[in-house]
Amino acid sequence: MKIRRLSYLIFIILVLLAVGITACSNNKNNSSDSGKSVSGNASTDSKKVSSDDTDTKNKEIEKSEDSKESNTTAWNSGGIKFSKKELDNTSQMKFNTPWKNSAGGSYSACIEGKGNSAQEEGQGSIIVKSGEKIYSFEIESSTEISPRYLEWADNKNIFVIIGSSHGTVSKGGDLYMLNVDSNEVALLIKTPSKKQQIMSAQKSGNNINLKVNVYDDDAYNKSHVENWVIDSFNTSLEGKMEVKNSDGKVVYEING
Repeated sequence: MKIRRLSYLIFIILVLLAVGITACSNNKNNSSDSGKSVSGNASTDSKKVSSDDTDTKNKEIEKSEDSKESNTTAWNSGGIKFSKKELDNTSQMKFNTPWKNSAGGSYSACIEGKGNSAQEEGQGSIIVKSGEKIYSFEIESSTEISPRYLEWADNKNIFVIIGSSHGTVSKGGDLYMLNVDSNEVALLIKTPSKKQQIMSAQKSGNNINLKVNVYDDDAYNKSHVENWVIDSFNTSLEGKMEVKNSDGKVVYEING
């Protein structure tokens, strides 16, 4: 009887020991798996954050470059916009100003529709020839204004004087520049008074000589002509450029 009891106690002890060993083993495995899971998630999250940071930096760089390009190419058009249209290469001009060639001879331009001196009534258009191609540039949205004069600034940019398309008191207007490749327009000089009208623009080295008609009375009956000059002009429109009158007084600032 004693032997049976002893055997039974030994059996119970062995069973308890086996259960304890199994429980310890499971706890270790769960702890190891949990560590692996946390480590794996941390690694994945780290890679995701790193990827997001890289994408953000790339977007910021792209935005900065786009902004820079936009700033360097933007021109103040003064509300003037030209529609550019390619004409048939057999088109003939019939009521135009004399043709003027660009500095490099790649282009030739005139004003069509306002006669030999562009002083006739109505709106004219700028015609540009380039090899076998002919283009027309017409002011959009208004028939009350028209190109009155043009002169080449370089091989791609034209000085254009835009004024009223009607009326005998209009002898000129404000000075613009048109890029015949990009069709961009820049307002260079908007005269401080309606009594001041730019009539012509001629290059002289780095300066631009302007002829300006100035009316002396409110009835626009009497006028005189002044010689203005733009000092150190550049077609990229970088920096401030001063416009001086016949007395050498600064009357206007481009990019001022």
